[in-house]
Amino acid sequence: PGSGEVNMCIGKLAVAYMRWDTGRHDRARIASQTPPPGVSVREYVYLDDGDPMHKLNVYRPEGESGTLPLIVNVHGGAWAYGDKDLNAYYCMYLASKGFCVVGMGYRLMPDVTLKEQVQDVIASMDFICDHREELGADVGRVMLSGDSAGGHLSSLALAVMLSPELAARYGVTPPDMTVRCLVMSHPVCEVHSVLLDAEGKPAKGGGAVQRVFEKLMFGAHPRDNDIYDFSAFTRYSRGVRFPYVMLIGCERDVYSRHSLLLSDLFAELEREGRCEKFLFDFVPAAEETRKLRHVYNIVRYEWEESKRVNDLSLGFFVKSISD
Repeated sequence: PGSGEVNMCIGKLAVAYMRWDTGRHDRARIASQTPPPGVSVREYVYLDDGDPMHKLNVYRPEGESGTLPLIVNVHGGAWAYGDKDLNAYYCMYLASKGFCVVGMGYRLMPDVTLKEQVQDVIASMDFICDHREELGADVGRVMLSGDSAGGHLSSLALAVMLSPELAARYGVTPPDMTVRCLVMSHPVCEVHSVLLDAEGKPAKGGGAVQRVFEKLMFGAHPRDNDIYDFSAFTRYSRGVRFPYVMLIGCERDVYSRHSLLLSDLFAELEREGRCEKFLFDFVPAAEETRKLRHVYNIVRYEWEESKRVNDLSLGFFVKSISD
């Protein structure tokens, strides 16, 4: 076999191991937690094609009728792990504060490429728009949230919604939805340089890992994929004017350099008038009350540190609606 086939085989083996290892830790963690009370959950199929990933959960405060501001959450998992239930407790926590929250599944690498994942995210939004009255979702007041790989997918989906050129390239029609606020937790958005050094530049020796990753994300011949050059934030953000944006990070996060790089980029966009308002919540290791790690506010919704920043994100969303 050629080097491309070998890299793809290595990538598939790595994904299989990651799913097993991460899955067992997630199951143990979830078994130790108690779900937030006072929240109803309903499951829907958003694409009726028989694919189990094309489902979403709708979370609402129990007994609350009528239309509520909408939060759409895109889960993380290295683009290759997770489903609509992965961030269930985080979504339930947000819903308990008075919001309609949707968490969707999407097809995963290596079964599909990044293009199909974005198409799935947009398809779930189309479903929400088509069923807004049944769901009680205000699609004119929307917060889009995502963590880790979900941070990349949520910001990319938003850019696609705001750019006719990107929408055409990704093969979608933007949904009839107005995103007022984007909240990214520990996102990894520079997909052509996933491993960064202390200066925020591609890490030396990371080339082999990057080549394997790109074959999973873009197919056997990555550079032949028509979205290859429009898949990292530094490229898909060009020409896009972002609404309110909040970035959540911490120093002990293994991908903290991505957060720091992205904070500089959004601060520059805000100065240029291409981001309505930017907020960066970054916890230095010296100021931690416990050792915070990657996506701590998602997986440990019950921690006071998580409640603080998640409540801050909701307040930021409310401000984006009122301004």
